[in-house]
Amino acid sequence: MIRYREIQPSAPLQPFVNTFWILEHNGEDIAPQRVVPDGRSELILNWCQPFEALKDGRWSGQPRCFLAGQIDGPLLLRPEGPAKILGIGFHPHGAASLFPQPMRELSGRFTPVEDLSLGLACDLERVLESPDPIGAVEAALLTAKRLPGDVLVAEAIRRIVRARGVSDLAAMSRDLGIGIRQLERRFHDVVGMPPKLFCRIERFNTVFRVLGQRSHKWVETAIDCGYYDQAHLIRDCKSITGTTPSALLSEDADLARHFYQRSSLSHSSNTLRRV
Repeated sequence: MIRYREIQPSAPLQPFVNTFWILEHNGEDIAPQRVVPDGRSELILNWCQPFEALKDGRWSGQPRCFLAGQIDGPLLLRPEGPAKILGIGFHPHGAASLFPQPMRELSGRFTPVEDLSLGLACDLERVLESPDPIGAVEAALLTAKRLPGDVLVAEAIRRIVRARGVSDLAAMSRDLGIGIRQLERRFHDVVGMPPKLFCRIERFNTVFRVLGQRSHKWVETAIDCGYYDQAHLIRDCKSITGTTPSALLSEDADLARHFYQRSSLSHSSNTLRRV
């Protein structure tokens, strides 16, 4: 069984941290868990044995404390025993405010925190020993050196999220006074994926929220979320998640369900919630 809960960050962290979450697994055998892209990087801290991830047909263990970079397709995970994880979910541009490396270089990777920042790695190790891990992780993030953000990219993200991914990037770049190629380069460096892909994922993120309101009426959901028709939605779902929407919702995958239901949490301009 998997238990999952979310904690809203304090006000000083909300400009770059979307949510904290804690996941616990009792060690029982479960099916591999499908995690789908949501356009956000995360810091993962393990109290117990880390999950294993499937890559190139082989299962391998994740690091103890690491940055999970952006993914552009499904990720399969499985526990190797009892697990307890603290996750720090960033806003799309949030990780770039802590780490100087271009986020595009960290995409698709599980990078140990010590490879990115030795000081922060030491602070996060102490988080796992603290009786108040949320308070300790907040203190670690608040004392970490912050980097100046890219205001233009942050504005582009805000507009894309507000439009639920249905955005004309060429028109946006003109409105922001920047060439489309330069916007793409800067966006990729800050977010870890091109803006066109981020738009597709952001549009797909709205599907599960709308489905919850419409009881799985696929045609209406597709139109409401900016797709041409149901077939367009299904093709996009297969590309992003590796399966169909119906199969994704019916999978015996508690971890996956927590993460794609959480996809409605997005930019700091939206209301954050506590679960």
